[in-house]
Amino acid sequence: MALGTNTTSATVRAKEHSLKRKTGATILVVEDVEEIALHMEQALIQRDHKVIRALNAEEAIQIAQQALPAVVLTDPDLPTFDRLLQLVSEHPQLKEIPLVIIDLDERQLNDGRVKVLQDFEALDNLVDSLRSSRS
Repeated sequence: MALGTNTTSATVRAKEHSLKRKTGATILVVEDVEEIALHMEQALIQRDHKVIRALNAEEAIQIAQQALPAVVLTDPDLPTFDRLLQLVSEHPQLKEIPLVIIDLDERQLNDGRVKVLQDFEALDNLVDSLRSSRS
C-alpha cells in the first residue's frame, strides 16, 4: 500500500474535515503488516473514526458480523485479499459494505466491488455519502 509522508498537512486537513463532520464511522482495517495497520489506524482516528482491526479475511468476517462497519479498508497485497472479497460478497449481511483501498498510485483492480481511493479525505467523503443515502 502506498502511503504519503506529508503528515503535518494531512493532519491539519483531517482536523478541518472532522470539524465539518457529525461523527466518525466505524472502519474495519484488514491488514497483516503491523506498521501499515498502525498508520491507517492513526490516520482514521485523527479523522474521528472508530477503528477495529483484523489480520486476515476470516478474522475480518467474524469481526464485521458483530460490528457492522461502514467500510472495510484493506490492502490488495493482503495474502487473503481474494478470500476477503469472496467472503464479503457471499455474506448476506456484509455484501453491501464497501471494500476500500487507499492507493496513491490509483491501481486498477478487476473487481467492481473494490473502491480504490486516493486518500483518507476521499474515504471520509465516501462515508458521508453512504450516510446520506441511508438516511
